[in-house]
Amino acid sequence: MTENSNLWTKKHTIQNNLEIWDEQYTWPQDGDEWSGQANRCNQPYEKWKQSIVDSFIRPNILETSAVLEIAPGHGRWSAEIIGRSRQATLVDLSPACIEFCRQRFSSFDNVSYLANDGKSLAGVADDSVDFIWSFDAFIHMNADVINSYFSEVRRVLKDDGIAFIHHAGRNNTFLPFSFLRSLGRPGRKLYKLMTMGKLKDDDGWRSDISREKIVKLAGKNGMAVQDQIRSWGANGEYSFEKYGDYISIIRKTIDISAN
Repeated sequence: MTENSNLWTKKHTIQNNLEIWDEQYTWPQDGDEWSGQANRCNQPYEKWKQSIVDSFIRPNILETSAVLEIAPGHGRWSAEIIGRSRQATLVDLSPACIEFCRQRFSSFDNVSYLANDGKSLAGVADDSVDFIWSFDAFIHMNADVINSYFSEVRRVLKDDGIAFIHHAGRNNTFLPFSFLRSLGRPGRKLYKLMTMGKLKDDDGWRSDISREKIVKLAGKNGMAVQDQIRSWGANGEYSFEKYGDYISIIRKTIDISAN
């Protein structure tokens, strides 16, 4: 992703996400080409990737677990999920990605595949999922889309279920200045500086989302953010420093139907 690429100047709409990931992006290494976060940590990519598996995925999946992955792309994390769970469901906006995963994991008989509308989990039963995982997907979603997904996350999670959602972490104070994006490259660079504190690198096509906005959207949908993680490992050796992202750990709380 580079600042000069027209591909990454589009608005974060469902339609644009569909066109990019289903038609335009070439997936040169099936998602493993996104090594920039590891590079910023001065860590080998495979070691950085394994740290995510060991810290966030492996501890939350039992042999009896039903797991849902939202937007698996070409299955960058799916093999870890499918191999550990009783039942895995992969849901993606891109039919091409779903078909790729169907072929990649054809030897497994514990996987369901769903191409969705980019904002709902139709086809996933209520109160049926122990663990939800999504990485490098919510970072490209607008607040209204995340709000819709969070409503569905609450619906499908079991009462003791948990969701790990990777999302953008822009400075909440300056999100109202998102109109700067429409002013060309100078405006985009200024907005990036205000919300990410950086000028030199691209912004990874991050949407206008902050950690505070995620907390608010979770609460609106009867869920609570248990923790928000930007760095992990011994002395924070692994992190999302490059783009300032977070993983939010989310659980169900109140019965919002009673309100």
